[in-house]
Amino acid sequence: MEKTNIILIGSAGVGKTTIGKTLADRQKKLFYDSDELFESRFGKISEFFERYGEAMFRVEEGKILYELSRKENAVIALGGGAVLSPAMSYIRERGIVVLLNAETETIAARLQGDTTRPLIKGGDLKSRIETQKRERAPLYKKYADIVLAVDGKTADETASEIIAAVKQSR
Repeated sequence: MEKTNIILIGSAGVGKTTIGKTLADRQKKLFYDSDELFESRFGKISEFFERYGEAMFRVEEGKILYELSRKENAVIALGGGAVLSPAMSYIRERGIVVLLNAETETIAARLQGDTTRPLIKGGDLKSRIETQKRERAPLYKKYADIVLAVDGKTADETASEIIAAVKQSR
């Protein structure tokens, strides 16, 4: 089965949605964002977390990931914790997975004052980001076909790098 999708993974705040939209536009592909799909069905993720908890969020997120795994010729941006889902194996079968990395300082600057991300709320933002990156690093590494740093780059520059890297990987 040909991998026609480009799947973007990485920490919250690395720019998966912004870069994904740019990439999809340039590649004439459809764009999907797992967090946007979730919120269109269940409302704000932060409110869902407060009401039902992370475990229930992961169940519903997993259903969305299974749905996205059936898409073709698309750019798909996944939530930062999507790599925790068993559905990642299905998504990976249908696409090239690109891990977008950024330094903690870059992510912290982008997420400063953001109250919509329940797993990084409260406490020291940089240490929460570091902890989350460290915990998820093995999974990001497991699923990534391509790894790119985004620090100091525009969405357009990163999209160009992704296009080149995907072409080279085929």
